[in-house]
Amino acid sequence: MKAMITRVAMGLFLVLAWGCDDVQRSNQRGSGLKKKKKSAAAAAEDAEKRTEPIVYKDEDFIESIRNRDPFRSYTQAFRARPPAAMQRRVIMPTTTVEEMRLIAIVTGMPRPTAMLVDPMGMGHVVQRGDYVGRPKVIQATGAVSMTLNWRIDRIRDNEVVLTQQDPADPTRTALTKILKLNEKNEVATL
Repeated sequence: MKAMITRVAMGLFLVLAWGCDDVQRSNQRGSGLKKKKKSAAAAAEDAEKRTEPIVYKDEDFIESIRNRDPFRSYTQAFRARPPAAMQRRVIMPTTTVEEMRLIAIVTGMPRPTAMLVDPMGMGHVVQRGDYVGRPKVIQATGAVSMTLNWRIDRIRDNEVVLTQQDPADPTRTALTKILKLNEKNEVATL
């Protein structure tokens, strides 16, 4: 029994010693065991590489397909967000065009003006080129969102013409809406 334990221990020792050896198996013709020997210069080079500090470049910190931040949350990338700030000055930004009423037009000057009233009874003076009304937020491409506003296109004797151009497709004809001046028989409440 003692002899058998000794044989098993010796066999185990040989297997472990053989696995830790610096021997490489070759898959070429005439394969056999070849010992890999390093020259003194190669050994010195390896030691120098181990002690050399790692130098990082700015490109190592730029996020790309190959270098992705594992702690970044990507849920925000797929959520449509309204624009951070208004892209232009909008008159009555919380009122829809349907809720606006045209109560006055001043013509006979180089830049005619008109007065629009919001549902609260507050009057606003507008000119040609002004943007009015609640913006419509659209998702253009990816996470980019744009606002569409109605613009005062023309001020005529008894009406104001509003247009809305889609910046994503400028070839499409602009939407047009006409606000008519209150007639004399209608009661204007301020």
